[in-house]
Amino acid sequence: MGSNLSILASIAIIRSSFNEFIPQEIRSYIWQFSRRFSSELTIVVKESHEGSTNHLFNALVTYLGSNTSCSPSSSSSSSSSSPRRLTVGKSESMKVLTYGLDRNSEIVDVFHGIPMKWGYYTDFNSTLRYELTWYELRFHKRYTDLVKNKYLPYVLDMAKRIKDQNRMVKFYTTRGGRDGWSSKGQNLDHPMTFETLAMDGDLKAKIIDDIAGFIRGKEYYKKIGKVWKRGYLLYGPPGTGKSSLIAAMANYLNYDIYNLNLSAVNSDSSLEFLLLHMSDRSILVVEDIDCSIMLQNRQAGDHQQENNTQSSRPQVTLSGLLNAIDGLLSCCGNERIIVFTTNYKDRIDPALLRAGRMDMHIYLSYCTFSTFKQLAVNYLDIWDHDLFNSIEKLIKEVQVSPADVAGELMKNKDPETSLQGLVKFLEDKKSEVKLQKPEIKSEDNNSLEQKADDTAFENKKEAESPKAHSTSPKENNYRVKGEFEPVLESILSKHGDIAANCSLHSLQCRSSLLEIVCDIIWKLQAAELKNLTEIHLKSMLNSIQDLESIKLEVGWLRQRLEEIMKEMDKQLKGRNAETIQSNSNGKLNCFNSKSSIDGLI
Repeated sequence: MGSNLSILASIAIIRSSFNEFIPQEIRSYIWQFSRRFSSELTIVVKESHEGSTNHLFNALVTYLGSNTSCSPSSSSSSSSSSPRRLTVGKSESMKVLTYGLDRNSEIVDVFHGIPMKWGYYTDFNSTLRYELTWYELRFHKRYTDLVKNKYLPYVLDMAKRIKDQNRMVKFYTTRGGRDGWSSKGQNLDHPMTFETLAMDGDLKAKIIDDIAGFIRGKEYYKKIGKVWKRGYLLYGPPGTGKSSLIAAMANYLNYDIYNLNLSAVNSDSSLEFLLLHMSDRSILVVEDIDCSIMLQNRQAGDHQQENNTQSSRPQVTLSGLLNAIDGLLSCCGNERIIVFTTNYKDRIDPALLRAGRMDMHIYLSYCTFSTFKQLAVNYLDIWDHDLFNSIEKLIKEVQVSPADVAGELMKNKDPETSLQGLVKFLEDKKSEVKLQKPEIKSEDNNSLEQKADDTAFENKKEAESPKAHSTSPKENNYRVKGEFEPVLESILSKHGDIAANCSLHSLQCRSSLLEIVCDIIWKLQAAELKNLTEIHLKSMLNSIQDLESIKLEVGWLRQRLEEIMKEMDKQLKGRNAETIQSNSNGKLNCFNSKSSIDGLI
């Protein structure tokens, strides 16, 4: 035992003396000469390459020192023997500790069953007073092509994945004009995830599947010749979780968020500048896009147009935004997601909503019982309670946002007290609705009587038609606003339960969707044709198509809207050039009668 130790000590002394007294140039020459008789090939990866940063060197720092790369996940991936010495640290931009090889240490990485021997070395250049660092890779010569074509690209890819998984998500805001984004951004330490996000389960699964398909779609997008980006429109009443969904998406993807305030951007060229300075793997968010004045121009009514004139400051135009998100400029970046949010989808120009710009329209409804149960688990850590039945009935009868429910649950950590407070809150809401309901009904009935000749709601022939159904809102427990109840009753009477096959199963979600249908019909019945525009009708048509995509049976209404648009188009073509010029504000001409919109239901 003693003799073995003395031999090892002698070897260490000889090696140390060899490195100390023999210059680096001579050592390198001896090493290269001996390599001629070896079956191994050595690749040297220096810190700089051709006067610039060597990205492969930086990738090796991450790859070889990371715990992630040390665990084989499949037969095709690599596995590594643990090195004896590691450096460890944590930077502000990373979520976890990061590791690296210490100087003059070695590690063996196994790729496809082939050993790849890595060494990390340093040397001090006394002339330049600079420490040189490099990696050396040794492998059998027969695997040269494998290393060049597969292994080294694999190292680069794995290092990128590891960094993306571990880095902190950043939040950037606009500083106005050509000042660009906030320089460093803020760490987005938002706790919201898809696990804690209170949302209809089917809708949540659909969103996750869509996002997962997007991040796996690099080669697919390249194959079909499309830019690797995707757009999401989040719409619905305030407090329904639009901002929370964005935070959950960012944490799921580990993408940076760029919050674009269009009112702070004074020109289309400034917008282009901002988008060109976004990173890949990022989310561009435009909140409350319907409140952007210039973007409402093409479909805004007189009131909104008057508001536009109040601000003379230059702003982004609709065409500028369209070109930025879907023109040639959109090619300058990959793996990007664009999210628009709004409380009023019908106020947005349809050009912004078409596929390719907003690929998925996500309606976030009022709180459903399913959403409430998720909130109860998150806030009170309970899965069931005696008061759940009462809460379920109340939630079906009133429209309340998930944010309101969450606010009530936060008031007390004791489940019993908290749920009792929520029941009282919902009962108070129900009482408010009852107090307002008689007045609304009276007004609506008078309005309906005045328009009885122009509506289909009181049409006896349709009521007696063999196609008519006997379904009523009460039988289905659908809840809509008071003024929409006669509309919904007529729809269900003639067409049956049009929400029966809807992909959203909760009663509250279906009620909200039916309310959209009723709102469209109500607006058409109440409006004067001279106040309607083609943009209005196209926006309604887009909403109907969205409802059809989730299997709401509204094909009859889509067909009727298309007929109205065709009739209006004929009327426009019949006008002479002078009349067209006088109506250059885009409004459609008034008809002599309302026959074109009779029988909407």
